[in-house]
Amino acid sequence: MSLYYYKDMFKVDNLEEAKNIILAEEVQGGDHRQRWERETTYMQSLFAEGLGDLNGKTVLDFGCGIGRLSKALVEKYDCHVLGVDISPDMRRMAQEYVGSDRFSVISYEMFCALAETGSLQTDCAIAVYVLQHVYDPAHDIGLLEKAVRDKLLVLNLKHRAVPVIDSENGAKTFYLDEQPEPRADVGLLLAEHFEQQRQLELAADKISVVDKHWCRIYGKKESK
Repeated sequence: MSLYYYKDMFKVDNLEEAKNIILAEEVQGGDHRQRWERETTYMQSLFAEGLGDLNGKTVLDFGCGIGRLSKALVEKYDCHVLGVDISPDMRRMAQEYVGSDRFSVISYEMFCALAETGSLQTDCAIAVYVLQHVYDPAHDIGLLEKAVRDKLLVLNLKHRAVPVIDSENGAKTFYLDEQPEPRADVGLLLAEHFEQQRQLELAADKISVVDKHWCRIYGKKESK
């Protein structure tokens, strides 16, 4: 069996399909509609606890999807949010879903180009359920370090969940890697690039299978 990274896993035709793949159904957590309502409201409280007052700030939503959390941010704060997503379908829906002049969305390729040259600077960033999926965590975390001036909130699985396609039968799934090599270990990589400030306690009635997740706040490392 040969597995290949499958970025088109996030190719969708409509809003319901998008919501279903962003927050998939879980036995303990319910379907995507239940999770969407429960977790989105809860994430607002985590943002307030971990990032503080975001009024007047610019926030990068890395892996924004259709803008679920970007919408929550612009509704709660007088902030500007820049979404980044690998999926053209998600980006297309995001602008309409968020529905705010304080929200913009760019492609992953544009983010890489701007961050690499230091042309992109935001006050804070969020990466929720995304670094566990990316093709090259070391690359993306390195660019986040360049793009974020202050704080980064990361909610992640304790293991990787990589979108793959089986070249033999065309099956699409998430490959679970519970012992990733150092270059793919999100926690280790974040510690290399950022200073961990605190770990937020997650509520078991809000985040399903809570013991398989962590949520941490990172800050810029002091220059030597």
